[in-house]
Amino acid sequence: MSEVLLTGGDTELGRAIAQGFRDAGHQVVIAGARRDELEVAAKELDVDFIVLDNTDPAALEAARGEFPHHIDTIVNVPSPRRNDGDPRTYSLADRAAAWRSALDATMLSAVLTVQILGDQLNSGGSIVNVVPGTVAEGSPEAAVKAAMSNWTAGQATHFGIRGITMNTVAAGKGAEPGYDGVGDTSASVAAEITRLALFLTTPAARHITGETLHVSHGALANFG
Repeated sequence: MSEVLLTGGDTELGRAIAQGFRDAGHQVVIAGARRDELEVAAKELDVDFIVLDNTDPAALEAARGEFPHHIDTIVNVPSPRRNDGDPRTYSLADRAAAWRSALDATMLSAVLTVQILGDQLNSGGSIVNVVPGTVAEGSPEAAVKAAMSNWTAGQATHFGIRGITMNTVAAGKGAEPGYDGVGDTSASVAAEITRLALFLTTPAARHITGETLHVSHGALANFG
């Protein structure tokens, strides 16, 4: 039984991925900043949880002793905490806040989590970074996605020395509203992300690392 640490456990997507790993027989610990949502998810899934804001270095340091001592897989799921509204109405301060929020929720949270837990990751393990939702060209989310892809590729070289794979799973064009997929029984985006994340932790996927992989319901992936 492998040990999985999943951040963003206080989101619907994080809960879905955690359930997928739990159902596949893994020992799962979820983490997130919103205690109420995290407690509900942990109770429903019957898993352990850690309350922390992984965009805050001090909070991560304070929680260091709560993490499993040996981890086989880290799944970084963003937990956005802003509703940014219509970008067309942004003031300069609004735009700065939106960009910082996007960077913190997806990129910074993953960077800090991997840094503090990297030494506790077992050789032969896996890191999966999740970028949910489609992104508009020129948006902060698109910039963060590009940064995540670049960081993943660079870190894969570093962790590969220990036989650890690192990949990013992103929602592709099929995640856009109104696209139901090429079949009548297409899985949800969350289910597709979960399946791919699970596959990337298996021996069959040891040759895949440093990549950004899209789930898209059969639609062409949006690489922007």
